[in-house]
Formats: sequence, C-alpha cells, structure tokens
Amino acid sequence: MLRSPVPLRPNLFGLDRAALALLLEEMGARPFHAGQIFRWLYRFHRYDPALWTDLPLPLRGRLAETFLVDPGTIAGRSEARDGTIKYRIELGGGGTIEAVHMLQRGRITLCLSSQVGCALDCDFCLTGKMGLVRQMLPGEIAGQVARIRDDRHLGADPFNVVFMGMGEPLHNYDHLMAAVRLLTDPEGFGLSRRRITVSTSGLVPGIERLAAEPDRPRLAVSLNATTDAVRDRLMPVNRKYPIARLLEACRAFARATGDRLTLEYVLLEGINDGGEDVARLARIVRSLSAKLNLIPFNPVPGWLDYHPPPRARIEAFRDRLVALGAAASIRWSRGAEARAACGQLALLPERPEDAPTPSVRRNR
Repeated sequence: MLRSPVPLRPNLFGLDRAALALLLEEMGARPFHAGQIFRWLYRFHRYDPALWTDLPLPLRGRLAETFLVDPGTIAGRSEARDGTIKYRIELGGGGTIEAVHMLQRGRITLCLSSQVGCALDCDFCLTGKMGLVRQMLPGEIAGQVARIRDDRHLGADPFNVVFMGMGEPLHNYDHLMAAVRLLTDPEGFGLSRRRITVSTSGLVPGIERLAAEPDRPRLAVSLNATTDAVRDRLMPVNRKYPIARLLEACRAFARATGDRLTLEYVLLEGINDGGEDVARLARIVRSLSAKLNLIPFNPVPGWLDYHPPPRARIEAFRDRLVALGAAASIRWSRGAEARAACGQLALLPERPEDAPTPSVRRNR
C-alpha cells in the first residue's frame, strides 16, 4: 500500500481551519488563532510565521520552531513560444511533479497534478510510463496554485484550475477534495468551484462520490474511444469500468448535480478517428447533453508511437459531430514544444533508453 510521506516537522500548509484549531488547542494556544493562520497561508500567501503580525509574538516563535510552512519549491521552468510555462515543483514530502501555466485569449488556466506519476497506465499518456510513485497531500496539491500565483504575480486576477496534469485525480480522492476545499474557501484562495475542473479517466466510484459533494468542482471525463475493444487497449481502467458503466455513472452525476459534463476525446490517427467513431461519439454526447473537447494527440517521439490525424481530418471530424447535433470543439495544443501539453507531463528523459531503470515500459 502506498503511504504518504511524513516530514520530520509537521507542515502547516495544507491544514484547514479545524485542523489548525485542534493543533493550537494541543499547544495550549487559543483556537481562534486558526482563522488568522488560515488567512496568512492561503489568502495573503505569507509562509514565514514571523510575518503573521496579528498573532502573539511568543506563539509565532513556537510555530516557527515546531512546524514547517512548505507549499513546495519551484525547481525549474520551461517556456514555449506561445507563452505556456511548465513548472517543475519539488514537494516537501519528497518527489517532484510538473504543473503548467497557460494564457489563451486573455484567460489564465493552471493545469495541476494530483499524484507523483500515475497508476492507470493509459497507453497514449507519458505520465503513465512513470507508474505511481506516491499520492500527493492536500497542501502539495494546493501548493502548486500558491507557487504559480506568486511566481506569475497573479494577485486578484481571475484564473481557472484544471486537474489534468500528472495523476488520476479521483484515485487520490480524499486529498484532492481537501485541496479543492482550500482553493474554494472564501477566506483562503477564494476560487469559485465553477473555475475548477477535475478530469478523470473513468473511475466510476469516484464519479459517484463526487456527485454527492456539496461544493464539487466541474467534471470532465476522458473518453477517447467509442467501443470497449479500443478503450480496453488505450485505457486499462475500461476493463473494470467499461463504457456502458461509465456512461451510466455520468448520467447519474448529471441528474444529481444539474452540472453539464465535459467529455474529452484524444484523437489518434487510425485508432479512434473513423466514420463509425463519429456516429457513435455523437450519440454519446447527445445522450449526456455534454460538451465535447476534441484533443489532437501530442506526440512524444521515442516514448509513444501514436500520431494525431492531419489538421483537415481533425476539423472534418469536428464538423461531422456538429452536423449530427453534438456540441463539439477542438482544443488545440499549447506548450507542446516544452513538453507541457496534454499527456506530456512526466519526469522522464527525452528518450526511453536514457531512463534510469529498465523497468520503464515502452508503448505497446
């Protein structure tokens, strides 16, 4: 069983108000200081207890001696010509992940990771070649927002958050939702839940749990095939939760929440871009009253043997879907030259032969 790391000193970053109040009570301090600490951490992004000027000076000293305040450390950046920035962030609990800052038509989006690596082994996704190293803690997940927000001087600028980076978010459900609550707390980061999207490869129990959350983020489902035979090959999760079972969970989610789902479909030349795929996909989209994002595959030479269809074929695929009554659009890649596009995030070398161990599996 994977275990989350335990730092030598407990980390205050990632704790909610209730946990902070309990910690203060155990220290013999007044629990009402928890709200003040919470705001310093998440609203004012001040990570040195010496700067928490509305707390008594002795308490600030004890906190500094006893606890860490660590949202992670930016260890590197790579920028693409389109302005997309990929961040490499070292986690206080050990390990490194990648996150992305994107700017398109004046809209800022942060693409975040939820695990170090990923266990789901989707055949067209580079992250899956890492395997699952460990789960990320709530503070490590929310810390990506803190570090990128500070680095880009976002201030009060509105931005969106998508959990489409490294990992399967619903495979780390409890830590993910704890981070989402930090991000949406009006006394903390203050994001609207409508600005946060969680993308899943189809973990049905997680979708069912999410439907019952009072303050849930938006949901996107990565479909990528219209038959079980193809989806079994591309996404091993389909062998446990096949398309019919996944769509049943999606319909139940839409009924329970009233939220409109987004479906994601990575276009792979000669695999899932045929005429019959168009017809089946249109029926699925219409049956869910969903939005569909078509995502041309982002090549990773040497690691992944797939290719995107030609641009004209991608646009024709979209046009046929629209003609069949499906709400479909194309999400063109951003940051691919920095290996920051969808499906490209992974702490792996440029070539498989340079990987440190022979256990890294090549594309089948």
